[in-house]
Amino acid sequence: MPIAKKLGSQPIYLINFENYLRPKRPHKITPLQCFDKPAKKPETKCFKLQKTLQRWKLVRWWRTAHIKLSKNVEQMPLPRFLNFLRARNDDGLCKSKTGFEIYCEMSSIHGFHVFVGAKTWQRVLWWLLICVAILLSLLVLIMSYGMSAETPTRSYIESMMQPLSANRLPLPAITICGLNRISKQQLSIRANKWSVPVQMLQQLPWLSRRSSPGINQTLIKQLSDQNETWSQLLEQLSPQICEQQLIGCKWLGWNPQSCKQLMTTVWSYTEGRCCSLRQTSDNPATSLTLRLATKIEDYGSTATAATGFQVLLHEAHTSIDAATQRVLVPSGTEVHLMLKPYSTHATAYLDSLEPNTRGCYLSNERSLFSFPAYSQDNCLAECHSERVYHICGCVHPHMPKRSHWTLCQLAQLQCLQQQGECTLQKSWDQLQSLCNCLPPCQFNRYEVHTDVAALDASQAAPPTNDALYNNLNASDELLLHIYCDSLNAEQLRLDVFENWLSFIGTFGGITGLFMGCSFVSVFELIFFVCVRPTCNWLTRQQIRYRLRRRRRRQLAAAAAKGN
Repeated sequence: MPIAKKLGSQPIYLINFENYLRPKRPHKITPLQCFDKPAKKPETKCFKLQKTLQRWKLVRWWRTAHIKLSKNVEQMPLPRFLNFLRARNDDGLCKSKTGFEIYCEMSSIHGFHVFVGAKTWQRVLWWLLICVAILLSLLVLIMSYGMSAETPTRSYIESMMQPLSANRLPLPAITICGLNRISKQQLSIRANKWSVPVQMLQQLPWLSRRSSPGINQTLIKQLSDQNETWSQLLEQLSPQICEQQLIGCKWLGWNPQSCKQLMTTVWSYTEGRCCSLRQTSDNPATSLTLRLATKIEDYGSTATAATGFQVLLHEAHTSIDAATQRVLVPSGTEVHLMLKPYSTHATAYLDSLEPNTRGCYLSNERSLFSFPAYSQDNCLAECHSERVYHICGCVHPHMPKRSHWTLCQLAQLQCLQQQGECTLQKSWDQLQSLCNCLPPCQFNRYEVHTDVAALDASQAAPPTNDALYNNLNASDELLLHIYCDSLNAEQLRLDVFENWLSFIGTFGGITGLFMGCSFVSVFELIFFVCVRPTCNWLTRQQIRYRLRRRRRRQLAAAAAKGN
């Protein structure tokens, strides 16, 4: 029975349970205490302001409209696949929760917990927000994929201070080509021998790399009658740089030595006879000093109005052409060429991309018929040579060629000139579509800084034991120094724009930013979509099997009892 006591001004009601309702632990008994409502609090300014706002029609209208809108949303018809957004009419105790509601309670994805215990309009609002977040994440992922497809490769700077000795980056091949294409002395000798005017012989194209409006066919026929091949004509008229114009050289800082041991004669169908150093060294302190004689009096035909030499810098396995990197060295000067090397290497991820997709060839993907190693210049030279052979039926004596191809003679000179002019007029896209000569993925590049000082004959040279500087002719000779300006190189890495590891990071960052997803969220979804329904189905099948077995036993027992 309830007992009422009054302590002070507040009544306290103590309710003791009957013996059968008493807890098993008497010391845990807690009587039910009920206190009267406390006295009214004094009205503050904020409370008065709230009461004043409630009297305004706008506030009352907003509360009424809010209630009506909530009721309309509650009664709004939803499609069948969105029935889960309708709020429950019970408190969640009388009706079992659906699998979706259980998933929302346990999901780690942001916003899904609102679907449990919320009103219909709140569920619809959060469903729209989640759909917008999913669409935005898909949009950003598609944009990221588009960037990866547009630029599948990217160059990264691995090190700007990579030691040359550690990287074993060699010096480039150094090729010296004269601006003079025809020896004036040899031209006069051959003109007298063939009874041909010097001026007429001097204007032949492909000797001076000039384009002329027409070729004197009479001169060509007259030279052909002399039983002179084009190769012999080029050998006889081209200046001999290594043999006659290279006076001295110094390699690796040693004493002057015979240049014939270092420099070799090479031919190019665009530059003519040149003198090249292709001995590379891994020593970062490597330097080369050359003393060259211009021999201005022997200039028979030149493509420019200057006198001197061209210094071409390229890799040792690469041929030279009109696009090779070069520096003009005028006569009567002392020139310092300071090289800064750049090395680019490719990663293993590039193997997964097609050559046209990555925009370059790996070392083992493209082979050439005339060169042992692939380079873009070598590929273009072979492509141009093939086009010339298919059109003219022969190739230039110094072009790449197959073993069964024939060399062009003077009669085919006009055809070769036309093909050379057509090649120069083609754009890079046209050459690429014809030749498919992509650049290599791994290569070395050299940036050149030049310092030029004029040689002054009036100034006496300082006394030295170096024979390289003795009796220097300042008006007709030049000094060339080539070396690295630093003991370090810049190393670049050519890699894919996005590999599987970076894709996981991008995907996880985007989905985590917009939806708060992670691998745990994926495992939760797999569990509630696949594992949990499968387990429930197996449990129901097991219960049905047991019920059927019990029913069969009951029927068998009833039949036995009836008998």
